Order: sequence, then C-alpha cells, then structure tokens
Amino acid sequence: MTIAIVEAEIARFLASRDEEVLCISGDWGIGKTYAWKEYLKAAERSGAIGLERYAYVSLFGLNSLGDLRNAITENTVVTRDAEAVPDVAGLRKRLRKAEKWIRKSRPLIEIASASFRIKDAGDALYRAAFLGVRSQIVCFDDLERAGETLKMRDILGLASLLREERKCKVVLLLNKERVDEAAQKVLQQQLEKVVDTFLVFNPTSAEAISITIKGTDPVSATLARSLLSLRIRNIRVIKKVERLTGQLVAALDGFDQRVIDQAISTLALAGWSFFQPDDAPSTEFLRSFNQFSGLMGKKDAEPSIQATWRTVLRDYGYGSTDELDAAIIAGVQTGYFVDTEVRAGAEIVSRRLQDQGKDSSFSEAWSLYHRKFNVPDDVVLDAMEKGIEENLSSLTPANMNAGVRFLRRYGRDIRASELIKQYIDENAHTPNFFSRQNRLFFDDPVDPQLLSRLEQGRTALLGARDPATVLKNMATNKDFDPERDLPLFSALTIAQLVQLLDDHAGEEIKGMAEWLARLARQPGGEALLKKVEAAFAIMAARSRMRADRLRSWSLLPAEQVESTPAKPSRRRRRSAWRIDLRRLHRNGGALSRSGGRKKR
Repeated sequence: MTIAIVEAEIARFLASRDEEVLCISGDWGIGKTYAWKEYLKAAERSGAIGLERYAYVSLFGLNSLGDLRNAITENTVVTRDAEAVPDVAGLRKRLRKAEKWIRKSRPLIEIASASFRIKDAGDALYRAAFLGVRSQIVCFDDLERAGETLKMRDILGLASLLREERKCKVVLLLNKERVDEAAQKVLQQQLEKVVDTFLVFNPTSAEAISITIKGTDPVSATLARSLLSLRIRNIRVIKKVERLTGQLVAALDGFDQRVIDQAISTLALAGWSFFQPDDAPSTEFLRSFNQFSGLMGKKDAEPSIQATWRTVLRDYGYGSTDELDAAIIAGVQTGYFVDTEVRAGAEIVSRRLQDQGKDSSFSEAWSLYHRKFNVPDDVVLDAMEKGIEENLSSLTPANMNAGVRFLRRYGRDIRASELIKQYIDENAHTPNFFSRQNRLFFDDPVDPQLLSRLEQGRTALLGARDPATVLKNMATNKDFDPERDLPLFSALTIAQLVQLLDDHAGEEIKGMAEWLARLARQPGGEALLKKVEAAFAIMAARSRMRADRLRSWSLLPAEQVESTPAKPSRRRRRSAWRIDLRRLHRNGGALSRSGGRKKR
C-alpha cells in the first residue's frame, strides 16, 4: 500500500466527525507512530480535524482495562493543540467535572460501588471522568506490547464501546505480525467486526525519508541521498541518524564540504549497521572493509553474506575505512562523538583531499583489473605502479599494502620494494603516519617489507623524542598518546626519572609529575608505574616537606608519608625500603629490599 493512500485515508479519518475504528499495521520501527503524529499535526495546522479532543495512549506495560481507561482520561487534550503534552491542569479540570457529577448522583454511585467493586473515591472519580470521554479521537498504540493481563479481546471491546456508545473515532497502531499466538487468533476473529478501515503502513525508502527529513539545506540533502542509496526505510533509524548528523556536523565546523559530505555518508552507513544489525553489515565488517583488500585470495573462501556486503559497500561508494570513518563508527556505537578524534581524522582526510586527483589513478588501475577482462597484464601492472607513485602522499597504509601485494603477486617485486621506500620517505614527517592506530589492515595479510619499514620509522620516531619535552607537552595539553608515550618513559630507569623531575623542579614539576603518574596508570603501564612510585619515594625521602607536597598532589600513599620522617632513623632505614643512592647508581636504577645486597 503506497504512502499516498495511507496519508489520504488518515486525512479523511481525521476530518470526519463520524465514529469509526481505523487500524494501521506495520513493522516495528517502520514509523507508524511518527507518521500518525505528523499527519495529525498537519491536519491540526490546516484546521482539518473533525472532533475537538484527542488522547494518545501507548499500551506498552498497561495491565488492565482500568489502567487503559485512566490513561485515556489523563492524556486527553484539545485537538487545536494536539502537540501539547497532557498536564495536571487539564486532568484537574476533567476530574472536577466528574466530582460535580458524583455529588449530584451520590445514591447512584453508592449502588455502582457495590455492584462494580469500585475501590475508593479516587477510583470512582476516574470512572466518572471516563464517562466524559465522548466524541473525541483516541489513539491506541503498541497493542502487541500490552501487559500480559490486558487481553486483546478487552482492548478491541473498549475500542468498539468508544465507537458505538461514545461516538468516538479510534485508531489502533500495531505490528500485526508480532502479536502473540492467542492474541493473533482473537485479532483475526474480531478485526472485521471492530475495525472499519485496515491499512498497512509499508513506506519505500524515498517515502520514509520524505516523511522524516524536512530540511532542504546541503546537510539534509546529503543525508537524504545517503539514506536513499542504502534503501533505509526504518523511520526510527532515520531519526536517530539525523540527530547524530547534527552533532557530527557541529564537530566538523570549518572543514571543507567534501570532508563533511564524506562524514555524513559514513554516518548513514554506520547508523544503518548499528541500529539495524539484522539487515546491514556489522560494524566490525565496516571497520575492516577496504575495496582493494581480499583480492589476492585467502585460504578460506569468503562467506557469501560478506561478499554481498562487499558489493553493497562498493556500489555505495565506500572505498575503505579511514581515520575519520573509524572515529564516526566509534561515535555511533557510543551515542556521541569525541570532537578531538573526529577533527583529527578530518585533518588527515583534508590533507589527502588537497590533491584533487585523490587516488584517481590508483582507483583507475583497480578498475582496469576488475572491469576490463581483455586488457593485457602489463598494462594493468603499469597502471598500478603509476597509481601508487602519483598518490604516495594520500594512500593509506591499507591501500598501499593492497597495491604492493598486487605487484608482488604478478612478478614485480623489485618495483614494489622501490615504491615502499618512496612511500616511507614521502610520509616520514606526516603526523601520526607511523602510529599503529593508522594501520587499518585488520585481517588482510600485510606485506612484510612494508610492515618492517613502518615499524622502523615508528621506533626511530620514538627514540628521537625528548622525554622532558614530551612530558611538558602532556602537562600543557592535558593529553597523551599511550601507544607512543608508554614505551618512551618505560625505557627510563628510576634514577633517570628522578633526574628528569629534578631538572624541572620549578613551577613545572607539579604538572609533569601528575601527568607522568596518569600515563603510568594506563593499561600496559604496570612496569612504568612501579618505577614512578619508586622515583616519588626517593624524592619524598629527602624531606618531610617534599613528602607532604607529593602527598597533596595525590602522588604518594598516605601510609608511606607517615613512615617518612624528616630525618629517617637508622632503625627505620633498616625496616623500610632502603634508598641507597650509591647502590641505586651501581644497579642502574634498580631498588632492592632491605636486609641484603641484590644478588647478581
């Protein structure tokens, strides 16, 4: 059933004053409730609603007819303000009317209380207020999720009563396919008797997007195109992605429109993957995807579903997961974006985009391989060499890996090795190029020479860094990189750590010491933490005042401070850690327990 038919039928239903029951069925998340409310708002704005009052009630968790009747009473609003949230003032007004009616009909109420087991005055008041539910629109939502003790027969019976006895218009929203077996049987038996009009809400992707995304700005247009390309028609998913789009675009303020367009395209894909895991490729598959990977063959054949998703992503134009894509996928999974991570990824993508060709010749080489069967092998290989050489500064390590493995497979080992050297030389000064987080190889085999050169570059970069400068930057920027910083400081001895802090014992020491301790507490920093604690102990042993300062900075345990006098006695030196600077120097910074010389 097309959305136009559903929309026209709902408009007719709302405009009419005649009592009737309308049932709308559709899959979960397809947007029944959202569409109903949107059409109701449109009718309210145009003055095309026949009745003056309206109540929306979700049956999710309601366990009795009494609960349902009370919910109708509590949620009734006037249709000229159908977007209003039901409030206490409106409920009080209805209950006051009911109270006046009760006072006038006290003898009748007493009889009814005995006959219908009305519990108390409040129960009687609500029942009396429900008597005022007449000539209004009532929407029952989530019928399939009503509590176990609220039966489908009772719900349909109340809908029938409201139509026949109270002259109401009732709309039922449900997922007919998800109703349990017992309720399904009742529904089949009673649907024809109770429901006047039955509609199936099953919009196409274009229809769902048109209902949900109202903006005409470039961001909305890009998002709509991306969602349509993926054929997403679940309105709940579309709304979630739209909300995240606002956060993402705000984080990317100031970047080139091409970067923003890529980000929105990736967000639509990641949202589909995360919010509809049964209908989309997994987020892990997205993270590991590279259109040039998996081409050289593996021991195990690729599962057919993965081959299908690979085709879907290639058709979508998703080449591979880069640094910006990875940050967006992580943000979708957590529900928010870390601005620093998103902007760092965007900076890398922006630098690659400065070359207008952006891997064009590299992509063309792969296109020759995939799409033209009659091209000579040498022509394809020459194109691959050219594609790599022209895009050395913009190729990700994963794409470079795919390219050189391709050349080696078809006998061009020497040229592949030469290109690896050029690649490393070209990018040696690019920020984070040698970071292991930049190597999105995942399950693809990695060319040994490429991996070796990347590791050599990383080792050289770590070795060239000055620990004092790094520690100052950590304290100033309030940040660190555990992957790079932990190996740098873990290589220092205890004596070197003490000397490092002593050399900066002025105003800088507090921040430097605090951030050194924070780094040491990161996963994988256990060995460094022991050295740092030993270094702080040496510094604390020099005087009570220095110990108190370290304690005030939360860098020294309280019990250790208490056992550290201004001038340690001979007895305490023997019973505590022995801090012998000469032995410390002799052992290369290693401490030993008191009561004996360190055995060699």
